[in-house]
Amino acid sequence: MRERCVISFGGSRLPSEEGHVRALRPRRPIPRTAPKAFASCPRCFPALAAGCNRTLWNGIPRLPLFSRPALRQSSSASVNILLIHSDQHRYDCIRSHGVRDLHTPHLDRLASEGATFSRAYSTIPICTPARASLLTGAWPTTHGSFCIPTSEINRAARPELPTLFQLLKAKGYRTGWVGKYHGELETRQPGPSDGVDAFISSWQYRQYREASGIPEAPKNHGLFGDENSTQPAGQTALAWQADQIISLLGNSPDSSPSFIRWDPPEPHLPCQPHSDFARLYDAASIPPWPSFPDSLENKPALLRRQRRIWGLDGWSWQDWAPVVRLYLGIISEMDHHIGRILAHLDATGLAGNTLVIYSTDHGDFCGGHGLMDKHFCFYEDIARIPLILRAPGRIPPGTACDAFASGSIDIARTILTAAGIPAPDSFIGHDLLAMAAGESRPRSVAYAQYFGTESGAYSCRMIRDDRFKFVYHPVGDMHEFYDLEADPAELQNRIHDPAHAPDIDRLKARLWVEMKACGDRLGCGWTEIELKGAPSLAAKNHMPLPHN
Repeated sequence: MRERCVISFGGSRLPSEEGHVRALRPRRPIPRTAPKAFASCPRCFPALAAGCNRTLWNGIPRLPLFSRPALRQSSSASVNILLIHSDQHRYDCIRSHGVRDLHTPHLDRLASEGATFSRAYSTIPICTPARASLLTGAWPTTHGSFCIPTSEINRAARPELPTLFQLLKAKGYRTGWVGKYHGELETRQPGPSDGVDAFISSWQYRQYREASGIPEAPKNHGLFGDENSTQPAGQTALAWQADQIISLLGNSPDSSPSFIRWDPPEPHLPCQPHSDFARLYDAASIPPWPSFPDSLENKPALLRRQRRIWGLDGWSWQDWAPVVRLYLGIISEMDHHIGRILAHLDATGLAGNTLVIYSTDHGDFCGGHGLMDKHFCFYEDIARIPLILRAPGRIPPGTACDAFASGSIDIARTILTAAGIPAPDSFIGHDLLAMAAGESRPRSVAYAQYFGTESGAYSCRMIRDDRFKFVYHPVGDMHEFYDLEADPAELQNRIHDPAHAPDIDRLKARLWVEMKACGDRLGCGWTEIELKGAPSLAAKNHMPLPHN
């Protein structure tokens, strides 16, 4: 076993998300001036020890990249694992999913060589808690992270829970993480104590850009996005992150097994695709989402409030199409760099022994239901997610799996299974490899949780079966019920339709079962009355009802 090397980063502190600051853990902002060069370890960066005069900025080599660190070796052969986990990618925005005429040849290739899950759902459709579930393999009601760092109810995952990186590191894996970190752990940013050998934040791109004299991408339209016409195509944020991933993957199939995770912040708004990719799409030719023509009548009032706050009342599809064009463009740009990574695996001989997983934390409205971003709901635009696995020799090419999958928790369990690691009790997901092979079909429903946003605490829950979806809004003005067979775009809320009363009652009762099974604290005596038709509190306590 090699001695672990520690590289001094000169005391520089890099925020995991700009503006997302924990009160008890103050962070210094990234300096806007070019940083000084930092000391590097010759064991981890042999190019520097050999006299290379390129400068290492904050522990990250300037392009072209140096060789990866030589880390702890494993005594047994194990599968390499590459997880690409994007942010806010709609299920229908991959061409091979058969919904949109998109340019995603590399995700299409991944699907054709592996398995696609057509009924994968977000564990919780909001960034930080979904990512905490991915790290801990647990429901938010177990790990305790409910919202993003700026929320009034924010907190990190419980530190006593084992994480994916820690378990893989203990097994002898070399670990690396590039991209978005959203405060899902107590630590300021992941490091060796978290099982992460190398962490490269997406925010460090700014240091590289400023030091290299690359102009900033345009930000003229705020969260609605802009076309990136100012940067070289090979030096955008996505290109830089992919370079870091390729460096961490290395070149030798004979080295210790690796778990490398890439979390591109895209296609989360604001979308800033390079012009080469934005020009693949003509706004005038983009058809509306099936869910676009939604008046939001007979829907929870909070959704109409959300539309009003964004200033979207009265927007036509002609208003939305330029925004959607940028969203599709950044997906195509991300796909291009996924192709570079897959080509690297092919060229180095790593592909045959690498499990590749592509997924996301949740979807995006981007005009669906006339809304922007996400929050307060479980529409298919938001809750349904892409999930693709390629495992040579284990999954037949072109496998289509329609079993219900719960994104974050199932991915975490699958990675442990692939690595031959017994799952701790807190990892409660199911093995996607077994599901893809037809060996397991563990769920008859999809269940998901939601707790709140920047606007404050707001709990709701979702359950769906093969045909129907019920969304429980315990503090809202109404619940939701959709017939996904007759109304796949979820335009007609049938919660008050007497013809569906038996199905509504059935899903309510099943939701209660799912909530109790995962320790959901919303499954209490108050909600039991509403979901199960249990006796009222007055009846339970033998109190007479008041009479007017």
